[in-house]
Amino acid sequence: MLVARQVFQAKYGRGDELVALFQELNARMREADETASSFRILTDATGPFFTVVTESEVENFAAWEEGFGEAMAQPWMGEWFSRMMPLVESGSREFYNLVE
Repeated sequence: MLVARQVFQAKYGRGDELVALFQELNARMREADETASSFRILTDATGPFFTVVTESEVENFAAWEEGFGEAMAQPWMGEWFSRMMPLVESGSREFYNLVE
């Protein structure tokens, strides 16, 4: 099992807008596929201001790639992404092995 994290550094003062967009994305993905799992949204409590993290658990890299590809193929994704881009300074993706 993997934990997939996408870490975004929102532009100064734009963190709440970015969180709202990710909440919208969660809802839209569930509308597109009722069996789709939601991702967690985390915000900074310490560290750089306006950090927003999305986090999900996937079985393996292949499952993540499949889910990511399905998300990017949604007809509305380009429009959603165009609203996200002006809010973000930078981002990174991290994968962790989940040890239980």
